[in-house]
Amino acid sequence: MNKIISDLQDFARPLKPELVEVDLCSAIPQLVATVNVPNNIQAMAACDSGLPKIKLDLTFLKRILVNLATNAIQAMPYGGELKIEANPVILPSPEGSKQNFIKVVVSDSGKGIPPQILPNIFDPFFTTKPKGIGLGLSITYQIIKKHGGTIKVHSQWEKGTSFTINLPETFEN
Repeated sequence: MNKIISDLQDFARPLKPELVEVDLCSAIPQLVATVNVPNNIQAMAACDSGLPKIKLDLTFLKRILVNLATNAIQAMPYGGELKIEANPVILPSPEGSKQNFIKVVVSDSGKGIPPQILPNIFDPFFTTKPKGIGLGLSITYQIIKKHGGTIKVHSQWEKGTSFTINLPETFEN
């Protein structure tokens, strides 16, 4: 009940990130450690050693990673692998120049997402879970956009799913 109320509050109010400098190589394993990972799932975190610190809201980062990791775990009821990787990447900016980003990939070896529902997974109140309310991925999407980033999903039925998040190295809100 508390999670539902919290999700509804987060969805309804405007998000205002409180930016702090974060070392993702230390933050990601710490945040993933807060998730209850069953014994039949191997959780791994990998980070490029040259990854620069990035300004973002640490509470929002936790929300993103915990949500994606929890969804991944739920997609692997019989076990599997959960990976979270962070690497620097250079991508084109909307203006046509190049910009430095941090790419964070959360992937699992679970059952995958059926192709017919992929277009709807970030929609508010869309869920396939009997006890879900469908705000987790919607809020994740909003948080990433508020940080100037993007999120994309790639899924193969019975092979797994990966969410790729690109966050700008430098961001001022």
